[in-house]
Amino acid sequence: MSRPDWDLYFIRIAKEVASRSTCPRAAVGAVIVNKNNRILSTGYNGAPPGKSHCTDEGCIIENDHCTRVVHAEISAILSAMNNGASTDGATLYYWDSKGRYAQTMEDFAKLFPAQARTVEAFGISRICGRGL
Repeated sequence: MSRPDWDLYFIRIAKEVASRSTCPRAAVGAVIVNKNNRILSTGYNGAPPGKSHCTDEGCIIENDHCTRVVHAEISAILSAMNNGASTDGATLYYWDSKGRYAQTMEDFAKLFPAQARTVEAFGISRICGRGL
């Protein structure tokens, strides 16, 4: 068995995190990693704490998007902030069951404009999304 490189290692973790997603429309997992390859936080698409999940009460669809959930990337950023971790210079790894992947911030912004602005605002400098 060969040892995976860091990108593959963290993408595999992101895929596992996605298994916690509570929206049937897409399962997305995110992992934020610092410059020393240490995991700062994880997140998946799901309802905010204490709120009903899509799997329990159905999706709320507006403009072809489910508004019941917090996106995985945003969930991971909030988790890092709640734990006092700085995301400055970090890498965001993500896995998406719909196969929407980006390797650059520019491509990520084309796929997810609102999330990209938030990711950049919190100092995340690298995006790595890919399938397995």
